[in-house]
Amino acid sequence: MNIGSRPPTSNSSLITARAAAALIILTAWAAALSSEVLGADQFDLAFVRVPVSAVHGAGGDIDNTIFSGRYLKGMEILLASRENMVGSQHVVTEGFVCATDPTFNQDGTRLLFSGKRSVKDRLRIWEISGGSPEPKQIVACDADCVSPLYLPNGHIVFASTLSREYEEHGGLYSLSIYEWAPGYDAPVRLTFNPSSEFDPALLDDGRLVFSSWQHVGSHHWPGGNVALLLINWDGTGLFPFTGNHREPWLKRGAVLLEGSLISFIQADDLLEFGAGALVTADMNDAFAPYKHLVATEEYLVSDVAPMPDGNLLASARPSGDPDASFGLYVLEGDQLMPLHDSPNYHELNPAVFIPNRRPDTRFSTVVPGTPYGYLLVLNCFETDRVDQSRLNSETVKTVRVIEGLPVRHRGSDGPVFFSVPGRDEEPLICAHSVTNYIPARILGEVPPASDGSIYLKVPADRPLRLQLVDQEGFMVMNERAWFWIRPHERRVCVGCHENRELSPNNKTAKAAKRMATDLTNPDGWQTVSYRHDIQPILRSNCAVMGCHTPPRPTANMNLTPDRWEGDMDGVLADRFDPAYANLLMRQEGKSFAIGGRRVHPGDSRGSPLMWMLYGRALGPQYAPAPFDTPINHSHPGPMLPEEHLRMFRTWIDLGAIYDDQISIGAWPEGTVPSAKEQGDGR
Repeated sequence: MNIGSRPPTSNSSLITARAAAALIILTAWAAALSSEVLGADQFDLAFVRVPVSAVHGAGGDIDNTIFSGRYLKGMEILLASRENMVGSQHVVTEGFVCATDPTFNQDGTRLLFSGKRSVKDRLRIWEISGGSPEPKQIVACDADCVSPLYLPNGHIVFASTLSREYEEHGGLYSLSIYEWAPGYDAPVRLTFNPSSEFDPALLDDGRLVFSSWQHVGSHHWPGGNVALLLINWDGTGLFPFTGNHREPWLKRGAVLLEGSLISFIQADDLLEFGAGALVTADMNDAFAPYKHLVATEEYLVSDVAPMPDGNLLASARPSGDPDASFGLYVLEGDQLMPLHDSPNYHELNPAVFIPNRRPDTRFSTVVPGTPYGYLLVLNCFETDRVDQSRLNSETVKTVRVIEGLPVRHRGSDGPVFFSVPGRDEEPLICAHSVTNYIPARILGEVPPASDGSIYLKVPADRPLRLQLVDQEGFMVMNERAWFWIRPHERRVCVGCHENRELSPNNKTAKAAKRMATDLTNPDGWQTVSYRHDIQPILRSNCAVMGCHTPPRPTANMNLTPDRWEGDMDGVLADRFDPAYANLLMRQEGKSFAIGGRRVHPGDSRGSPLMWMLYGRALGPQYAPAPFDTPINHSHPGPMLPEEHLRMFRTWIDLGAIYDDQISIGAWPEGTVPSAKEQGDGR
């Protein structure tokens, strides 16, 4: 059925026809139920309707996420036929204060959605089947659950705040992807990025494509970058599809068009309902420029759904009219043709039943309850990063395996976050750090084989990333995204940001010929923080009489932990201690994407502090710190022993965090917020 050939219908005629067709609505609904079919000719379309006057959030955890504006009180789901858009509309979520995110199953007999009957409820997953018009709750947990999706094996995936973690940006709750099936005691988490992962969609090959907020340290400072990633339905096989190293900031709402083409929404900022431009990317050529289908100069598109005829059904509104509502349009070629648009409502989240679509079913390799998995890197020297010097056995001594420790909350009870005055776009300050790095621990450092391969046994279901460490103990390459290993998964990587268009050498990696290095023993794990490891070194070696102490500290660097004197960042000194503030204070004209005046979080070799401690330039002058004066003389005092230098190197390369132990509730004792900022806590 090709509905795009129908002439557009005006809003006034739609409203008039709605009243005249009330009897037809009831008759069609009854017929659909009697045949136990939702997605056939009677009702092959579902969408969300909400009054344009709706401004209040749905309530609950979802209101404290990046997509709070997509979940509003008053949202309801309607079923309709595309052939009789006006006369067939029927609300199927009566009694819900918020109902959204509809999706059909593969044969069109059931409809999933996210909804809540009262403001105090959680957003949970509900189902309507053809044999019963009454929605049935099928997934309930102590967290909001959104964006449900049927899998070919009958399981369900959705996004949820169930992990009770904060975004790396701070303050907001993060979303993760979960799986559920009848008989499960609880939903199973599939993704473990510390920042949000959302909007899952099913591909014909059985994999899931979803949006992932990549926010490691200063990469894409200050807001990180939202990319599109791929996984198998059980969370294995994580693979970056596109967007992790290119602008704009937001890529979301991905759907499969046909063949290898993926369509999605992109935007530089978070606009109304997550809207933006509609573009496509090819799974067979993910590095090619995106093709624009609908530009933001014409329309803002919030959601799209593929149709049986190959066209797209889009929720959109004209860009030139800020008072216009979002309506439903059919994208034919490069033209949006109106299908339905009521001026008093937004029509959002369309879902279309596509007959005969049968995505592949993939078998799971996960062994539930297994606390570990395996990682084989074929050649850690292999990279296509143009900013990276040549990697080989002479420049890489060990591979450092890092586990991220996300900041958590207990419902409404969590740590305090503060925004820095004048830096509203930057990540929030928490008691653990000012650098946008979350606490982390080192699971181990492993020397690569001569061919660059490593074979590891690592803890399962945790955010992990790798660093390459050189012969002097400095990080030489930093992974800019988190990955994870599912229970008993055997994951293989070709290299460290290798050229994805080249295949690896056809030979067995040397590390794979021996037992995997076991990094699952907690006795071998290590955390490094300022408070527990660096501050004692400063107190006993640097903040001593005649050195880095008031009234005339050497190099104007006061490293006393309890006295704030001189020109430094007062906000940081208030929150933490003067020495930490002095090391991380901002330098005029220098972006914090590089780092502070003396410490560059995540880059010990480029940090002026390390140049001072070593008494020499540790890299090319003025790169990547063009605002620092050259090092012309050695450190005036005795050099620190290698054990202390190693601690400084590791601390900075892990992100220069203040504390790896996060306090729930009020700001930790010993640091007092300034009076003018007492009202800024979140």
